[in-house]
Amino acid sequence: MRKWAKRLAAVASALLAGLVVAGAVFLALPGALLTNRTAGALLRHFGAAYAPRWSSLRFSAEAIARRRHRYVLSASDFCVGDRPGVFSACFSELELSAVVFYSRHGPVVERIERLVAVSNDARLNLRRREPRAGAGGLPAALLATPVQALRVELSSFTVTSSKAVVFGAFRAVLMPGVPRPLSVAADVRIQGSSGAGRLKADLTAATDLLQGGTPTFVDLVGRADLGPRGRGRAAFRVRREPSGYAATGNAELAAPGGPLRTFRLTACAGSAPLRRGAARPSGAELACRYELVPANPPAEPFRSVKSLTGRVSLSGRVDGRQYQAALKADLDPITAWYEISGDLAVRIAGRVDRPLKDAAVSHEIRAAAKVARFEDLVAFLRETKYAVPAPVHVLKGPLSLAVESRGDPRSGRAAAHYAFSCDLAGTRQRLVLRAAGDVAAVNAWTPARSFEHTGELILKEVALEVPRLDIVHTPKVFVDKRIKTGEAEPSPAPPKEPALPQSPGRPPFRGSLLVKTEKPLIFFSNLAKDPVPLALDLTLTYPPAAVAGRAAVQRFDVELFRRNATIDHLNVELSSGSKSGALEGLVLYKTPSVEIRILVLGTTEKPRIELTSVPPMKREDIIALLIFGKNPDELDPEQTASVSNTQTALESRAFGLASLYLFGATPIEHVGYDSATRTTTVKLRLPGGVNLTLGSDFDQSRQLTVRKPLAPHWAIQSEVTDQGQQGKAATTFLEWFNRY
Repeated sequence: MRKWAKRLAAVASALLAGLVVAGAVFLALPGALLTNRTAGALLRHFGAAYAPRWSSLRFSAEAIARRRHRYVLSASDFCVGDRPGVFSACFSELELSAVVFYSRHGPVVERIERLVAVSNDARLNLRRREPRAGAGGLPAALLATPVQALRVELSSFTVTSSKAVVFGAFRAVLMPGVPRPLSVAADVRIQGSSGAGRLKADLTAATDLLQGGTPTFVDLVGRADLGPRGRGRAAFRVRREPSGYAATGNAELAAPGGPLRTFRLTACAGSAPLRRGAARPSGAELACRYELVPANPPAEPFRSVKSLTGRVSLSGRVDGRQYQAALKADLDPITAWYEISGDLAVRIAGRVDRPLKDAAVSHEIRAAAKVARFEDLVAFLRETKYAVPAPVHVLKGPLSLAVESRGDPRSGRAAAHYAFSCDLAGTRQRLVLRAAGDVAAVNAWTPARSFEHTGELILKEVALEVPRLDIVHTPKVFVDKRIKTGEAEPSPAPPKEPALPQSPGRPPFRGSLLVKTEKPLIFFSNLAKDPVPLALDLTLTYPPAAVAGRAAVQRFDVELFRRNATIDHLNVELSSGSKSGALEGLVLYKTPSVEIRILVLGTTEKPRIELTSVPPMKREDIIALLIFGKNPDELDPEQTASVSNTQTALESRAFGLASLYLFGATPIEHVGYDSATRTTTVKLRLPGGVNLTLGSDFDQSRQLTVRKPLAPHWAIQSEVTDQGQQGKAATTFLEWFNRY
């Protein structure tokens, strides 16, 4: 047993000694082990998945320093291709020279001294690629390996993906020691679902490096031809300085077929500082002036804007495996009767060994618009459907709007915050307000997108002159469409097909707005003796359209029943989902002999009136005093009937809120009320001999009749009837009476 153990130990020692000797021989004389035959065998074994084949193969290896080898591989008619058909290529000429360092952790490719690859046919079919867990691209260390010289020529290549097919030719040459060490040329065609395109581009670099040493500058000149879509060119110089690298240059892109005619970058300046002891910069920055020239003249009011100019900068930094990049752009203010400015910032941070989708991306957009003179905006909108209405059109002052958006642009929710303010004033008018809110697009990048709005409107100080309101205008005569004129009748329109029911889902827009007043709104109206103060605390929502909150009319004097009266207050409480609001108000009416208190209660659709007086009076006595200014014993029979009908109508809550005001502001000739049908008719006497008759059951039917004398024996009368769902009708009669 001991004898066999001794023999095994001897064999192991011999094998270990042999491995040590082979390793020493390999490190000292790699060419003794790596020959053309062994290199070919290794390629066939380790590259079996790509089935390599060639007509001739030459391989050499030499030790150039301690644990450093130089490997040179050259082949002709070298072809590879994987079995799934993802990649295949044939190289008529292939040469690779690399320096490898053998560390304790394994071999490391230090640099590629020369790479030559000339192919007549190369194909990459991404449709057939099978995703594998943990599979990735080339290691980051290999991508960072410096290349000293290369020549890559692909006279024909094709890349196929699920979205497009890219094919064409490519050539890149890097030859140190010549005046133009770098040149890249490409002629690429793209065919996809969105159309076809072509790109022809070339890039050359000039330097003062001729024979070794460190260059002091590199000039990069590039040109691109996009066919009918445009052309571009760029020229940059990179200088070596004691503190690092600096760059200057400019670029221009002409795109006659797109929305931009020209895009220019001028006065570009960049830097890439070097840390003490570092061979490469860890970060870089490039800043330029830009100019955007639109292909078509912009719409009004931007007709005078010929181009957009500003400053743009791009910066990046790499710290180990972490990287950061930022793009910033500022817009020079556009100045006319308005001023527009803005800026954009996009930031990205991630790891070089992870895909871009895992990176953190954020954006920030700010834009501002100002109008120093509101009257300029009024003049611009005049004669358009957006004309500023009276009485606001006479105000003067500044307006401003600011919009800001931030977040991840890849997110399904795109939101923006806005802030609007104005400070307008006139002779008696004032409009000072502040508005702010957020607008968001939900599922922004899908067809199912919808919008949301949440805002607040603060009315700081408002005083407006309400356009003159007349109780009635003189009726005008129109030809009834039923009267035949002998002209050819138009063919009847085809019946409309019933609309298809929409599928239930999220509405395209949903919003809410909070409206508040810091000071009561002031309205000047010919219908009120004094300005009308109104305080608001409302919330508006949609959909469905609803208003909730409180509207409070504060104390002011008004003329009612041909006498001065005071509206002490009138509060309207609104609740979401209700068509009417709760009323609570008090009107004070004084005569030399009595003070009448009119309480307004109930709702806006069915107000309830309660009458009290000091000294106390009967209800019918108060009504007689209000309507006719007389005591009941002074009324004629028709007036007495009107008082009785008014009392019954008030008890039945047959008047609406607007009818109550018209009732008190206009001289009354007669009031009629039919308790059976709950129909009220009121005949009012207006200036100019006009009689106005209102009739309504305040449920389904309403009628308005206006009659005005024109001359002796002549009068004109108009009637408007609203029968609810049964429709509306309007008729006008020209009366001629006493003809005989």
